Amino acid sequence: MKKIITAVLGADLLAPVLIPVASAAAPVGPAHDARIELTVARTQGNVEAVGFVWLNCPGQSGQDHPRTREACADLHTAHGDLARLPGQATAICSNDAGPVTVTAHGIYQGRQVHWEHAFDNDCELALATGPVFDF
Repeated sequence: MKKIITAVLGADLLAPVLIPVASAAAPVGPAHDARIELTVARTQGNVEAVGFVWLNCPGQSGQDHPRTREACADLHTAHGDLARLPGQATAICSNDAGPVTVTAHGIYQGRQVHWEHAFDNDCELALATGPVFDF
């Protein structure tokens, strides 16, 4: 793991030297340094379905996450702490209740992110995490 972290940090340190024009033109802000793998595992009876996407910030259309811009904005609001996501005020809920476990692993502003949480159902997930795990 240390080798991977060292390689990632080394690449971040070299990028401004190798491409000074791109670095100078890149937007500066708290959410402009995130690459996080998000997973959602849903259990219905004896069947578990797992999906994952990469959330790369700044948010741009066409990346892995279907709601990248909104998810990056919420990640910025929470200062990279997924336990403090603003979530959403309402959600469309069904009677289908199955446990949902979400994880996030990656880097936010040079800090390692490792987060996991279990929810009773998709409704609780949506209310707590908003667009971040909406894929």
